[in-house]
Amino acid sequence: MLRAALALLLVGCATEPASTGDDDSDPGREGEVRVAGVLPPSTASIDEVIAWLDAELPARSPGTELSITFEDLQTGYRVSLHGDAKHVSASSAKAWWVAAALDGVGIAQVAPFATPIFRNSDNSASGSVIDLIGPNAVNTWMWNVAGMNDSALTHWNYDKTRIATNSPLALGDDNYMTSDDAVEFLGRVYRKEILAGGVGDQLLTWMTLSPNSGTGGWLLARLPAAEQQSGMHKAGWLPPGCCSSDAYYNTANEIGIVTTQFGRAYAVSILARRGTDYWNRQVPFVELASCVMYRAFVQDDTLVCD
Repeated sequence: MLRAALALLLVGCATEPASTGDDDSDPGREGEVRVAGVLPPSTASIDEVIAWLDAELPARSPGTELSITFEDLQTGYRVSLHGDAKHVSASSAKAWWVAAALDGVGIAQVAPFATPIFRNSDNSASGSVIDLIGPNAVNTWMWNVAGMNDSALTHWNYDKTRIATNSPLALGDDNYMTSDDAVEFLGRVYRKEILAGGVGDQLLTWMTLSPNSGTGGWLLARLPAAEQQSGMHKAGWLPPGCCSSDAYYNTANEIGIVTTQFGRAYAVSILARRGTDYWNRQVPFVELASCVMYRAFVQDDTLVCD
Protein backbone atom coordinates (compact mmCIF):
# COMPACT_ATOMS: atom_id res chain seq x y z
CA MET A 1 0.00 0.00 0.00
CA LEU A 2 2.86 2.41 0.80
CA ARG A 3 4.57 1.80 -2.55
CA ALA A 4 1.34 2.57 -4.38
CA ALA A 5 0.87 5.68 -2.28
CA LEU A 6 4.40 6.82 -3.11
CA ALA A 7 3.75 6.39 -6.82
CA LEU A 8 0.64 8.53 -6.59
CA LEU A 9 2.48 11.17 -4.60
CA LEU A 10 5.36 11.43 -7.06
CA VAL A 11 2.92 11.87 -9.92
CA GLY A 12 1.16 14.64 -8.04
CA CYS A 13 4.18 16.71 -6.99
CA ALA A 14 7.39 16.60 -8.65
CA THR A 15 23.56 -7.69 19.73
CA GLU A 16 25.30 -6.28 22.04
CA PRO A 17 23.79 -5.91 25.55
CA ALA A 18 23.05 -2.33 26.07
CA SER A 19 22.23 0.74 27.91
CA THR A 20 18.78 0.97 29.51
CA GLY A 21 18.31 4.73 29.64
CA ASP A 22 18.94 8.01 27.92
CA ASP A 23 22.13 9.98 27.71
CA ASP A 24 20.93 13.55 28.21
CA SER A 25 23.88 15.21 26.50
CA ASP A 26 23.22 17.39 23.45
CA PRO A 27 26.35 18.45 21.54
CA GLY A 28 24.47 21.08 19.61
CA ARG A 29 23.39 21.40 16.02
CA GLU A 30 26.26 23.40 14.50
CA GLY A 31 26.81 22.60 10.86
CA GLU A 32 23.43 20.93 10.63
CA VAL A 33 22.91 19.39 7.20
CA ARG A 34 19.69 20.02 5.34
CA VAL A 35 18.92 18.00 2.23
CA ALA A 36 16.95 19.87 -0.40
CA GLY A 37 13.84 18.13 -1.61
CA VAL A 38 10.21 18.71 -2.48
CA LEU A 39 7.96 18.11 0.49
CA PRO A 40 4.68 16.29 -0.03
CA PRO A 41 1.76 18.71 -0.51
CA SER A 42 -0.52 19.37 2.43
CA THR A 43 -3.29 17.65 0.47
CA ALA A 44 -1.37 14.35 0.49
CA SER A 45 -2.85 11.47 2.47
CA ILE A 46 -1.06 10.14 5.51
CA ASP A 47 -0.27 6.99 3.51
CA GLU A 48 1.40 9.11 0.84
CA VAL A 49 3.34 11.13 3.39
CA ILE A 50 4.71 8.03 5.12
CA ALA A 51 5.63 6.56 1.74
CA TRP A 52 7.46 9.82 0.93
CA LEU A 53 9.36 9.65 4.22
CA ASP A 54 10.39 6.08 3.49
CA ALA A 55 11.67 7.09 0.04
CA GLU A 56 13.51 10.18 1.35
CA LEU A 57 15.15 8.39 4.27
CA PRO A 58 18.33 7.08 2.57
CA ALA A 59 19.31 10.53 1.29
CA ARG A 60 18.19 12.59 4.26
CA SER A 61 19.47 10.28 7.02
CA PRO A 62 21.89 7.64 5.69
CA GLY A 63 21.90 4.36 7.58
CA THR A 64 18.78 5.11 9.59
CA GLU A 65 16.21 2.36 10.12
CA LEU A 66 12.72 3.79 10.55
CA SER A 67 9.39 2.63 11.93
CA ILE A 68 6.28 4.83 11.95
CA THR A 69 2.72 4.15 13.07
CA PHE A 70 -0.01 6.80 12.79
CA GLU A 71 -3.64 6.61 13.94
CA ASP A 72 -6.44 9.12 13.49
CA LEU A 73 -8.04 9.01 16.95
CA GLN A 74 -11.44 10.11 15.65
CA THR A 75 -11.84 7.61 12.82
CA GLY A 76 -9.50 4.86 14.00
CA TYR A 77 -7.71 4.82 10.63
CA ARG A 78 -4.18 3.53 11.09
CA VAL A 79 -1.18 3.28 8.77
CA SER A 80 2.28 2.00 9.58
CA LEU A 81 5.73 1.54 8.12
CA HIS A 82 7.62 -1.41 9.61
CA GLY A 83 5.22 -1.12 12.53
CA ASP A 84 6.03 -4.59 13.85
CA ALA A 85 9.82 -4.12 13.91
CA LYS A 86 11.25 -4.31 17.42
CA HIS A 87 13.31 -1.27 18.50
CA VAL A 88 15.21 -0.56 21.70
CA SER A 89 12.66 1.51 23.58
CA ALA A 90 15.02 3.82 25.50
CA SER A 91 13.03 6.24 27.64
CA SER A 92 9.87 6.26 25.54
CA ALA A 93 8.90 3.18 27.58
CA LYS A 94 8.62 5.31 30.70
CA ALA A 95 5.14 6.38 29.54
CA TRP A 96 3.73 2.86 29.91
CA TRP A 97 5.80 2.07 32.98
CA VAL A 98 4.07 5.02 34.66
CA ALA A 99 0.72 3.83 33.28
CA ALA A 100 1.21 0.33 34.66
CA ALA A 101 2.08 1.73 38.08
CA LEU A 102 -0.93 4.05 37.97
CA ASP A 103 -3.20 1.10 37.34
CA GLY A 104 -1.57 -0.84 40.13
CA VAL A 105 -1.22 1.64 42.98
CA GLY A 106 -3.03 4.85 41.96
CA ILE A 107 -2.15 8.47 41.33
CA ALA A 108 -0.96 9.43 44.80
CA GLN A 109 1.91 6.94 44.91
CA VAL A 110 3.05 7.65 41.35
CA ALA A 111 2.78 11.45 41.48
CA PRO A 112 6.11 12.14 43.25
CA PHE A 113 7.98 10.58 40.34
CA ALA A 114 5.91 11.80 37.39
CA THR A 115 7.28 15.32 36.96
CA PRO A 116 10.98 14.31 36.90
CA ILE A 117 10.18 11.40 34.57
CA PHE A 118 8.38 13.45 31.95
CA ARG A 119 10.12 16.80 32.33
CA ASN A 120 13.69 15.50 32.67
CA SER A 121 13.45 11.81 31.69
CA ASP A 122 14.85 11.01 35.14
CA ASN A 123 16.19 7.47 35.25
CA SER A 124 16.18 7.11 39.04
CA ALA A 125 12.54 8.21 39.29
CA SER A 126 11.70 5.71 36.55
CA GLY A 127 13.26 2.92 38.57
CA SER A 128 11.18 3.95 41.56
CA VAL A 129 8.01 3.72 39.46
CA ILE A 130 8.93 0.20 38.33
CA ASP A 131 9.50 -0.73 41.97
CA LEU A 132 5.93 0.25 42.87
CA ILE A 133 4.60 -2.90 41.19
CA GLY A 134 7.72 -4.83 40.09
CA PRO A 135 9.16 -5.40 36.59
CA ASN A 136 7.23 -8.62 35.91
CA ALA A 137 3.94 -6.87 36.70
CA VAL A 138 4.86 -4.07 34.29
CA ASN A 139 5.17 -6.61 31.47
CA THR A 140 1.96 -8.38 32.42
CA TRP A 141 0.12 -5.05 32.31
CA MET A 142 1.64 -4.13 28.96
CA TRP A 143 0.59 -7.42 27.39
CA ASN A 144 -2.78 -8.06 29.02
CA VAL A 145 -4.13 -4.53 29.46
CA ALA A 146 -2.37 -2.19 27.02
CA GLY A 147 -2.28 -4.68 24.15
CA MET A 148 1.47 -4.28 23.68
CA ASN A 149 2.14 -7.88 22.72
CA ASP A 150 5.50 -7.32 21.01
CA SER A 151 7.13 -5.03 23.59
CA ALA A 152 8.76 -5.71 26.96
CA LEU A 153 10.68 -4.40 29.94
CA THR A 154 13.78 -6.56 30.31
CA HIS A 155 15.93 -4.76 32.86
CA TRP A 156 16.55 -1.36 34.42
CA ASN A 157 19.73 -0.87 36.37
CA TYR A 158 19.73 2.70 37.64
CA ASP A 159 20.51 2.82 41.38
CA LYS A 160 19.96 -0.94 41.50
CA THR A 161 19.36 -3.78 39.05
CA ARG A 162 15.80 -4.80 38.22
CA ILE A 163 15.29 -7.85 36.01
CA ALA A 164 11.99 -8.93 34.49
CA THR A 165 12.14 -12.71 34.53
CA ASN A 166 9.13 -12.91 32.21
CA SER A 167 10.73 -10.88 29.39
CA PRO A 168 11.00 -12.83 26.11
CA LEU A 169 14.47 -11.25 25.63
CA ALA A 170 13.69 -10.49 21.99
CA LEU A 171 16.52 -7.92 21.88
CA GLY A 172 18.84 -9.53 24.39
CA ASP A 173 19.23 -7.41 27.51
CA ASP A 174 17.49 -4.41 25.97
CA ASN A 175 14.01 -3.11 26.69
CA TYR A 176 12.09 -3.01 23.43
CA MET A 177 8.95 -1.81 21.69
CA THR A 178 7.26 -1.61 18.31
CA SER A 179 5.68 1.48 16.84
CA ASP A 180 2.40 -0.42 16.45
CA ASP A 181 2.40 -1.27 20.16
CA ALA A 182 3.12 2.31 21.18
CA VAL A 183 0.17 3.65 19.19
CA GLU A 184 -2.08 0.86 20.49
CA PHE A 185 -1.22 1.98 24.04
CA LEU A 186 -1.75 5.67 23.28
CA GLY A 187 -5.08 5.03 21.58
CA ARG A 188 -6.42 2.95 24.45
CA VAL A 189 -5.49 5.64 26.96
CA TYR A 190 -7.00 8.41 24.83
CA ARG A 191 -10.27 6.51 24.32
CA LYS A 192 -10.40 5.68 28.05
CA GLU A 193 -10.45 1.97 27.32
CA ILE A 194 -7.78 1.69 30.05
CA LEU A 195 -6.90 3.90 33.04
CA ALA A 196 -10.49 5.02 33.54
CA GLY A 197 -11.84 7.36 36.20
CA GLY A 198 -9.50 10.26 35.46
CA VAL A 199 -6.32 8.17 35.82
CA GLY A 200 -5.65 8.24 32.08
CA ASP A 201 -6.30 11.98 31.98
CA GLN A 202 -3.67 12.43 34.67
CA LEU A 203 -1.15 10.43 32.66
CA LEU A 204 -1.79 12.52 29.54
CA THR A 205 -1.45 15.72 31.57
CA TRP A 206 1.93 14.55 32.85
CA MET A 207 2.99 13.76 29.28
CA THR A 208 2.55 17.47 28.38
CA LEU A 209 5.54 18.17 30.67
CA SER A 210 7.96 16.63 28.17
CA PRO A 211 10.07 19.16 26.19
CA ASN A 212 8.53 20.99 23.24
CA SER A 213 11.82 21.38 21.38
CA GLY A 214 15.48 20.44 21.64
CA THR A 215 16.59 17.07 22.90
CA GLY A 216 13.51 14.95 23.61
CA GLY A 217 11.17 17.52 22.03
CA TRP A 218 11.36 16.34 18.44
CA LEU A 219 7.69 15.42 18.02
CA LEU A 220 6.54 19.00 18.66
CA ALA A 221 9.55 21.08 17.61
CA ARG A 222 8.21 22.14 14.17
CA LEU A 223 4.49 22.23 14.98
CA PRO A 224 2.47 25.40 15.68
CA ALA A 225 2.75 26.91 19.16
CA ALA A 226 -0.69 25.76 20.30
CA GLU A 227 0.06 22.15 19.38
CA GLN A 228 3.43 22.39 21.11
CA GLN A 229 1.74 23.41 24.34
CA SER A 230 -0.94 20.70 24.24
CA GLY A 231 1.19 17.85 22.85
CA MET A 232 1.44 14.71 25.02
CA HIS A 233 4.58 12.69 24.33
CA LYS A 234 7.67 10.87 25.57
CA ALA A 235 10.92 10.67 23.64
CA GLY A 236 13.75 8.23 24.08
CA TRP A 237 17.32 8.76 22.99
CA LEU A 238 20.54 6.77 22.96
CA PRO A 239 22.99 9.02 21.09
CA PRO A 240 26.54 8.33 19.92
CA GLY A 241 28.89 7.44 22.75
CA CYS A 242 26.15 6.40 25.15
CA CYS A 243 26.29 2.67 24.71
CA SER A 244 28.31 -0.32 23.58
CA SER A 245 27.85 0.24 19.84
CA ASP A 246 26.90 3.37 17.89
CA ALA A 247 26.18 1.19 14.85
CA TYR A 248 23.59 -0.78 16.86
CA TYR A 249 22.02 2.02 18.91
CA ASN A 250 21.98 5.71 17.86
CA THR A 251 18.32 5.66 18.89
CA ALA A 252 15.89 8.58 18.55
CA ASN A 253 12.29 7.69 19.42
CA GLU A 254 9.13 9.75 19.80
CA ILE A 255 5.69 8.53 20.84
CA GLY A 256 2.76 10.81 21.55
CA ILE A 257 -0.64 12.32 20.92
CA VAL A 258 -1.10 15.59 19.02
CA THR A 259 -4.33 17.50 19.52
CA THR A 260 -4.99 20.08 16.83
CA GLN A 261 -6.65 23.47 16.90
CA PHE A 262 -9.33 22.00 14.65
CA GLY A 263 -10.74 19.61 17.25
CA ARG A 264 -9.02 16.48 15.95
CA ALA A 265 -6.26 14.32 17.39
CA TYR A 266 -3.88 11.59 16.33
CA ALA A 267 -1.44 9.19 17.96
CA VAL A 268 1.95 8.64 16.39
CA SER A 269 5.13 6.70 17.02
CA ILE A 270 8.36 7.52 15.16
CA LEU A 271 11.28 5.20 15.91
CA ALA A 272 14.66 5.87 14.28
CA ARG A 273 17.94 4.07 14.88
CA ARG A 274 21.46 3.35 13.61
CA GLY A 275 21.89 6.44 11.43
CA THR A 276 25.45 7.45 10.59
CA ASP A 277 24.88 11.13 11.50
CA TYR A 278 22.72 11.20 14.61
CA TRP A 279 22.52 14.90 15.48
CA ASN A 280 22.67 16.47 12.03
CA ARG A 281 20.59 14.01 10.03
CA GLN A 282 18.64 11.47 12.09
CA VAL A 283 17.24 13.75 14.79
CA PRO A 284 16.15 16.42 12.25
CA PHE A 285 14.51 13.65 10.21
CA VAL A 286 12.35 12.67 13.21
CA GLU A 287 11.29 16.32 13.53
CA LEU A 288 10.57 16.51 9.80
CA ALA A 289 8.54 13.30 9.87
CA SER A 290 6.36 14.65 12.66
CA CYS A 291 5.85 17.95 10.90
CA VAL A 292 4.88 16.61 7.47
CA MET A 293 2.40 14.18 9.00
CA TYR A 294 0.79 17.01 10.99
CA ARG A 295 0.78 19.25 7.90
CA ALA A 296 -1.11 16.64 5.91
CA PHE A 297 -3.47 15.77 8.77
CA VAL A 298 -4.71 19.37 9.08
CA GLN A 299 -3.95 20.31 5.44
CA ASP A 300 -2.00 23.41 6.46
CA ASP A 301 -0.20 24.90 3.44
CA THR A 302 1.41 27.61 5.56
CA LEU A 303 3.41 25.35 7.88
CA VAL A 304 7.10 25.27 6.98
CA CYS A 305 8.53 21.87 7.87
CA ASP A 306 11.88 21.66 6.12
